[in-house]
Amino acid sequence: MSPPPPASGPAESAAGSRTSRIMVAASRLVLEHGYGATSMDAVARAAGVSKATLYAHFTSKADLFAAIVASECARVVPALAGPDIDALPVTEALERMGRNFLDLVLSANALGVFRVVVAETSRFPELGRAFYRSGPERTLAMLSDYLERADRRGLLAVPDPLAAAELLWGMIRSHFHLRCLLGVDSEAPDAAERDLHVRRAVSLFVRGHGMRES
Repeated sequence: MSPPPPASGPAESAAGSRTSRIMVAASRLVLEHGYGATSMDAVARAAGVSKATLYAHFTSKADLFAAIVASECARVVPALAGPDIDALPVTEALERMGRNFLDLVLSANALGVFRVVVAETSRFPELGRAFYRSGPERTLAMLSDYLERADRRGLLAVPDPLAAAELLWGMIRSHFHLRCLLGVDSEAPDAAERDLHVRRAVSLFVRGHGMRES
């Protein structure tokens, strides 16, 4: 989970530097010790800031965790599609987004965060809600928006873009994600296997949604 870059002005840079230190420290502590075992006191010590400074930036641990996930999403979600995505043929666009999405969810960092959330959200429900709003919901919205545009352009027939986006992401995540989470597979599938899987999922999705042109 990467912090946002600091702002450019002197005051903004100092504030941004503190925010970055806090988020880096919190991310490391949560991944190493878990959400429940990570206190705001520990975060303040690891970041080298006072508790007053910490709470001036983040009102709660859930707020801090949400900011970490949101920062990472702000960095990676635009890259899932890219600015030229609407200029590509539908199949190529969906394959690009699908491959980038699969690479994201199978990354060591994403798997580590997901394990923390699954392990602790029963005791800390705010953790699961913060993670979903800041992460999966954003990637889902990105794909849903693309499918809505494709429908308006007559490229696909997608009467319910959100439901369709959930379906495609689910097919692409598949059991690869579960097996990696549980350690059933010692390594994530290689590039060739990922490419083939994404192509198959996108082909099935496109046929099911009445593509009228490529």
